[in-house]
Amino acid sequence: MVNLVINKNVEVKLSLKWVKKSFITFKKYPLQFILLTIVAIVICLLPYIGKFLGVFIAPLFVAQFVMLTEKVENQQPSLLSEVFCGIFSRKKIVCLAFINFCLTGILDYLDKLLVQPYMHNIDKPWALLIILSSFMLILHLSMWLAPIICLTNKNISPLDAMLWGLKAICYNVPVLLVNAVLSIALLLLALVPLGLGLLIVLPMFPIATYYVYHSLFSQK
Repeated sequence: MVNLVINKNVEVKLSLKWVKKSFITFKKYPLQFILLTIVAIVICLLPYIGKFLGVFIAPLFVAQFVMLTEKVENQQPSLLSEVFCGIFSRKKIVCLAFINFCLTGILDYLDKLLVQPYMHNIDKPWALLIILSSFMLILHLSMWLAPIICLTNKNISPLDAMLWGLKAICYNVPVLLVNAVLSIALLLLALVPLGLGLLIVLPMFPIATYYVYHSLFSQK
């Protein structure tokens, strides 16, 4: 039995609260959060395989951010050497990573097969492009909260977690749109001092998933 309830139409002002709490959490263990971020970026930038590995590791790293954030919330210590502990031991998160990898791969293959070869033609395949882009967007949105849903609800499968996350987003579009605008503003600000601000801002995004989840969901 699923003991999860979606909170519908949560207050827009919560988006600012998520940003504040993410920054406060970051300040507790900055080295750990920065290390996670840098390693993820390095993996994504690897030649030839970075793109594919990045898709696979995304849920795994989000789960690590969530676990570290939970330690901050529970006032538990966290050593720098423990940052990557258990990253491959959570079966549902690994399953989620494979789902993300496979579905992204299928959509990317369809794009290269059906869209890219004809993009230079006069009659571009706009309909196919829109359809594939829509599916990719849905996949990204469904994956956003799926890792923390899997971590906090043992009786929810990875696929169900994706559906729960997508439904929660659909019920709370206004607050999440404001949160997206705030995120873009933070990114632009982070680029000003030679991009050094990204070391703070980029970790704040996966940290925020913890607080977004606890705002959008309640336990029965």
